[in-house]
Parts: sequence; C-alpha cells; structure tokens
Amino acid sequence: LLFGVPVQTALGTNKLAGIAGTATATATFAAARAIRWPIVVTGAIAAFVGGLLGAHTVLRIDPGVLRIIVSVLLLVVSAVVAFRPRLGDADPSRAPHRSLWRSAAIGLTTGYYDGFFGPGAGVFMIFLYVAWLGLDFLAASGVVKATNFASNLGAIIVFAAAGTIDYRAGIVMAAGAIAGSFTGSRLALFAGAKFVRYVFLSVAWAVAIRLLLQALHR
Repeated sequence: LLFGVPVQTALGTNKLAGIAGTATATATFAAARAIRWPIVVTGAIAAFVGGLLGAHTVLRIDPGVLRIIVSVLLLVVSAVVAFRPRLGDADPSRAPHRSLWRSAAIGLTTGYYDGFFGPGAGVFMIFLYVAWLGLDFLAASGVVKATNFASNLGAIIVFAAAGTIDYRAGIVMAAGAIAGSFTGSRLALFAGAKFVRYVFLSVAWAVAIRLLLQALHR
C-alpha cells in the first residue's frame, strides 16, 4: 500500500506469503504432534469457505473502514487476556461435540474476516479457541495455524482468479514468511503456552496501534 499498490492487489499478494507461512507453521506443529486434528478439520473446512467468501467480498468493497473497528476489538481482546490470567489454562471438561461445532463457527467467521481484510485474524482465532473451547495458548496456536492456512487457501483461489496477486513480490514475501514461521513455531513449542500468551498480547497491541495510526492518516 505504501507504494501505491491497489488494496485488492496488496491483500492478494499478502495471502501468498500468508499461505507459505501458515503451511510451514502447520507442518512444524504437526511434526511435534501439537495439533488437535478433530478440531482442526471442522475449523479448517469452515475457514476455507469463509476465506472464499471474504475475498470475494473485498474485491467489491474498500476495507479501509474496518481499520478502526478491528483495532478497537484487538484492544478489547488483549485487555480481556491481560486481566484474566487463568484464561488459557486447558479445560478438558468441554464437551467434544460442542468443540467441533464451535470450531466450525470460529473458522467460518474468522476465515471470512481473514479473506476480507486479514490483520489480526490469527489473534482473534487464538482468543476464540482459548476462551470458547478451553484450549491453552500453545494448543490453540497449533489449531489456528492449520485453520489459518485453510482461510488463506480459500482467499488465494479467489485473488488468483481475479488476477490480483503480484507473484514476484509475493514469492519474496513468502520466503521470509517461511523462515519466520519455522523459527516462531519452534520457539513456541520450546517455550510453551505462557510464552505464547505474552507473544499474543504483544502482537494484539502492535496490530491495534498500527491500524489506528493508518486510520488516522487516511
């Protein structure tokens, strides 16, 4: 966007990097057997559909108005996590069948948002899997990587069909995303849920501030 690239092209190109990064992270978590696959399957299918619908929508609407709304939501989410230290403790008492339906609902809604706009999608996904399904932050991260991959895949199909991907820039971004995702995933698996919680809060605040600044300079 800083170089005058159309919004839709910027979003489509970013999805190329996003799918590379989430694929790498998913493979890393899967190799460590840190993914809850039953939850992932329902969430990922719904997220794929959501990503398709969201990307289809953004090709017709300017998403700029979302910046302020999303930044406020991110601040609220991070405040809830910061002031509820027990949030993120694993809760094995949650009913498995309800978890599958809730995972599908999370995948569809956040997948749509990811396809439509994107920033902070992973933060929202992690928060919902922690707060609504009772996962700890590390387990939620593993589920979210695979779910986010599915939403990216759905979105990138739409953007590719519309010709709104700059593949040269996207490949360079994808290489960086692969390296960063592998390093970050290994660090999360090594450091555990408490570390992921702190990273979650830092990312939520950083994205919220960035979006607010962008909105103020429009």
